[in-house]
Parts: sequence; structure tokens; C-alpha cells
Amino acid sequence: MKKQILVVDDDQLILYALARALKEEEFEVETADTATEALKKIAFSPYDLCLLDVHLADMNGLELMRKIKDSCPDTKIIVMTASCLDSSELSENNNKAIANGACHFIPKPFNLSEVTDVVNQVLTGQNNLEVGFRYTGHGFEKRSRKKPRSPYKENIRFQMSVIDQGNYTRWSLEAKGVDVSDSGIGLLTPHPLKESQIIGFDETLGKKIGVVVWSKMVDEENCRVGVRFA
Repeated sequence: MKKQILVVDDDQLILYALARALKEEEFEVETADTATEALKKIAFSPYDLCLLDVHLADMNGLELMRKIKDSCPDTKIIVMTASCLDSSELSENNNKAIANGACHFIPKPFNLSEVTDVVNQVLTGQNNLEVGFRYTGHGFEKRSRKKPRSPYKENIRFQMSVIDQGNYTRWSLEAKGVDVSDSGIGLLTPHPLKESQIIGFDETLGKKIGVVVWSKMVDEENCRVGVRFA
């Protein structure tokens, strides 16, 4: 039987991207963008694992974690939290999460391949990770294209979640299209993007969600990226 995962986050980009990445790993995945919705889902279906954001609109994530553990003590919990927090707040969150039974922490913004690695280790019982924050530099490998792309020279608006002056926020940016297919798009942008960065597009691309699969600077001002649609 497939392992059941619940992802709780108020950022739709993160929900879509995590759900897609984890489903590719053959997990059953449900999502919730509020604590209220998460508690409703947990009441009807036990989960093997919950990926839980600390900062939710209707309840502190650490309080939600306590409620989850009270109703489903066997559910493992991985806490996702912004790495922009100051050391005292990080320490406080860390201690509360450990006390409530968190098995691991993932810093935001995170690398999708890092998350799937951690989830696999936790759910297969091969979790040799120490409780704490892990950072990694690896991302998606650049893959050969399964579908040819057509030239696409329009300007495109996209959104991404970033840490700006100590706050986790959403930016709306513009890039120049290079080429496009049903599965992805090439962009040229003055805003450097990292591998595994999650971005969302506007109505021009049907509000698709994408993941940066490769990125490189082509000159001092422009970054060339390949994006796979989720």
C-alpha cells in the first residue's frame, strides 16, 4: 500500500510543486492550505507523514502539530519553516517542534529534491538524519527534452516565493520567453533563478506552476533557465 502524505502550507506554489514531486515518488498526496482544512482531512483519514508549514493564516503550525499528534500519534511530521527567522525564533520553534514530536526540519526556500530525499528516508525507516536543519546544493539533473519546443518571444509574468529583508513573501517578476512546449518553457530573466525553484505563471500560460530544472548565467545581467510545468 502506498504511503499517505498530507502537505499543509498556505502557499499554493509550494502545495502544487510538493504534491507533484511526491506523487512522482509513488506516494499518495493530499494538500491543505489552512489548519482548519488539515484537521478535517486528518479526522477522516490517518496519514503516514505530514509536511507542515509553521506559519499558517488561521493557526500557528506548531499548535496544529500538537493537535495532529494528539489525534494521530503515529503520523510522522516534518516541519517547514523560513530560514530567514532570527536565531532566537529558530531556537524556540525548534524546541517546540521537537517537544511535539517533529522528526525533521526543512528550511524555506527549499530544494524539491532535498525534500523528496528526506521524505523517502523518513518513510522507509532509513532516517539517519539528525533532527535539525539540512541544506543542500544539489537539484534536478538537466534532462533531455522529450518534446521539441517552439520559439516563444513574448514577455511573461511569473511569481515566486522569496525571503526579502527577513520576510517570506511573494514577488511578481517578468522574463522574456525563449521557447515553449506542452511540458515546459525556456526563459531569459534578469532575476537569477535556482534549480528546483518553484514559480507560478499568469493567465498568459494558463496559470501553470513550474519548477526550474536548470539555470545558468549567460552574461552579467541575464539568466537562462529551463522550466518544467507541474
